[in-house]
Amino acid sequence: LWENPKLEMSAGKAMAQAGHAAQLAWWACDADERAAWRERGMAVSVRRAPALGDFDAKVAAGLPVVRDAGFTEIEPGSCTFVADAPWLAGRVFRA
Repeated sequence: LWENPKLEMSAGKAMAQAGHAAQLAWWACDADERAAWRERGMAVSVRRAPALGDFDAKVAAGLPVVRDAGFTEIEPGSCTFVADAPWLAGRVFRA
């Protein structure tokens, strides 16, 4: 799960957004992928993208993206997190 390096979020906001990204990744999986993920303990890594270009490239690749509603700290429609996993490669997701 990659955090947008351009945005400043409180720890709680970032944790909530990361949780949403994990949920989107789960929904994007088929039954076999979910079973394999479960067998690996449902592990996830959360990191801030090293550069905005890296984050934008993942968004453009069609990976699951969290777009904030804008009710609290972030402007509406901002891409806060992107879910990137090997089993999601090559799929296209549009929010």
